[in-house]
Amino acid sequence: MQSSQRKRVVSSCIPCYTRKQKCNRQYPCNHCSRRRRPEQCAYNPSQATLPPSPPQTQKDHLHDDEIQTDDSQQEAQAERRPSASSSVQDTINWGGLKEGREPTSLTEVFGYFENSKSNTIALVRKLGADDDTTGHSSEPAPVPEETAIIAQRLFASMPNRSILDFLVRYFIAEVSWMDQLIYPPWFLSHYQKWWEMERTSTAYGIEFAVLVLRICSYASQFLPSPTCTIDSIRGVPLADIRKSCDRIADALTPICSRLDARGSLIRVQHVAFAGLRSLCQGRTNGHWEALSCAVRVAQRIGLHVDATSGFYSPNMDELEKEMRRRTFCNLYVWDSVLSKRLDQIPFLPDALNPDTMPRMHLVLGLDDVPQADAPDLFTERVLEAQVANFWRTHGSGNATEYDPIAAEERYEKFCSEFLPEIPPVFALYPDTCDKWDARLPTLPLQRQMFHMAILESLCHNFRPALFQEANSIQQLPAYKQILLSSHKRALAVIALNLLEGVSALHLMMGGSHTRHASLIIPTFEAAVVLLCLCSDGNFPPKAETTLRRGSTTSMTKSSDPFGVGVTDVAKDECIQAVGGALGRLQTLADMNHMAEVGARTLTRLLGKLEKISDTTVSEANTLMRLDTDPIVITDPALQLSEAWNCLQTPDYAEVEFLAENTPTTDMSVFSWF
Repeated sequence: MQSSQRKRVVSSCIPCYTRKQKCNRQYPCNHCSRRRRPEQCAYNPSQATLPPSPPQTQKDHLHDDEIQTDDSQQEAQAERRPSASSSVQDTINWGGLKEGREPTSLTEVFGYFENSKSNTIALVRKLGADDDTTGHSSEPAPVPEETAIIAQRLFASMPNRSILDFLVRYFIAEVSWMDQLIYPPWFLSHYQKWWEMERTSTAYGIEFAVLVLRICSYASQFLPSPTCTIDSIRGVPLADIRKSCDRIADALTPICSRLDARGSLIRVQHVAFAGLRSLCQGRTNGHWEALSCAVRVAQRIGLHVDATSGFYSPNMDELEKEMRRRTFCNLYVWDSVLSKRLDQIPFLPDALNPDTMPRMHLVLGLDDVPQADAPDLFTERVLEAQVANFWRTHGSGNATEYDPIAAEERYEKFCSEFLPEIPPVFALYPDTCDKWDARLPTLPLQRQMFHMAILESLCHNFRPALFQEANSIQQLPAYKQILLSSHKRALAVIALNLLEGVSALHLMMGGSHTRHASLIIPTFEAAVVLLCLCSDGNFPPKAETTLRRGSTTSMTKSSDPFGVGVTDVAKDECIQAVGGALGRLQTLADMNHMAEVGARTLTRLLGKLEKISDTTVSEANTLMRLDTDPIVITDPALQLSEAWNCLQTPDYAEVEFLAENTPTTDMSVFSWF
């Protein structure tokens, strides 16, 4: 019997193996970088299960055994360094002056934004003052020898390059599409140069190391996954890798702040990644604090102004300017979403300056079609920023003083002005999606996330209707009471659509465990909205006409995109949807603390709702036995007619007079309700 031979393991990247080129087995490799396609450099997933490679005599002297973080000497050094338990807080604390140095420039002493064209420093420059005395020096400050030694020791304890390459590669392929904080070719170009440079000689080298470690820690949050079922890389457990990356990044962050108090684009990005990691770990307040820090650094370096300003360095190329615009776009989206969700004041102004929006059309992975025809995946983030900007500029519902008319006007303006301007590939009902979905695997997921963002914004527009007290509602005119009831019904349909969207996105992502908050937070919040509606004894509203599907030919996808106007809403359907949401959270709770807390809360709320329902049914049966009078039924079409005509009448005449009009079939104002 012939003995089986050991199968040869392919260690080259897939493009080099296909082209039969000698690969240097790094990421990105030499040939992919030379072809200017670093994002296409990919390796066989089985490489992660290989045993650690023997120590190499490299410039950076990184060894596989240096991944261990429990060395006593390392711990002693960590104790002698400043506390780094919270890297974000360290960045905030060190965001001012460098330790042991007196301020010399005008911007440091007075705190002026040096790139301003309208403050006092602009007038000082107009009078001919030297930039060296007024602003931040453009020359990189040298790294003191003692600081370089400390940084080198920390670099020596970093995970081996093969581990970092694997996590960066996984991040580019499977994770970066979710937030798009970095543009893969731009980052990989810097990543390759960073490995080739003397990393402790400049503040940039140390700062970029923090960015790499934050990205690797964030990427490890999504492992194992359906596409990569591993719990270790090169024999090192993921938990140890994550702990090592966080510890070293936390220690390097205050060093970066001391070397460069002003900050840089790289700092904004690694602080933002620290916030995203906090969100994955169920610490939303940590994400909010990191966003606060990132916004302050962004303002210091001028991300909030036009990147074509004459104050910027002439060495900054157009791609670098575009990265600044895209980073600021992400900050605006997170600031808008979190401030609304947490009921906080936004860090950034309400109006979105068009000069700070992304301008370049950058397409990945499509070399055989014209770049102008292919969709740019970052368009999804731009559209989310435009959604946030719309609701900021047009106001939003107030929980204490909810105006149904104003909420209706905002909704109608959103449907008539914003929705028609959505690019076809991201439209609610795209006609050309099949053409690009097969070529761009993440496009359907990004489209789904954008549609969910629209639904969440509509929930925020109508949700204040749930906070209105019964006494206040009774004091409203009849037409406003009917409109308020229709908003509650619309809120139920939107929440149901949102839960369906989350379920679809979860299936697209593999239907398995994930720590991404885009699945957990909308699931929990939509379920809570439905529970609040179901706890109302008057839901669904009995005084409304229920438009059944197919009952009118005037309902189209343009006037009723989510089918709100032709969809029945039943309490049992809402309870069933909440049960499905609870099941999803319980499934995700195995790996996510946020999902665990949300599932525990929904379980409690469902139990209380069942008790309320049992009590209500018992009381209703008692009243039916005692009350023998006939039930007076109000004509629902007549009430809708009253509400519609009241809205059309400037002086809001008496409802009794309007009730004499014949009911109209034009119910466009209620097309979603």
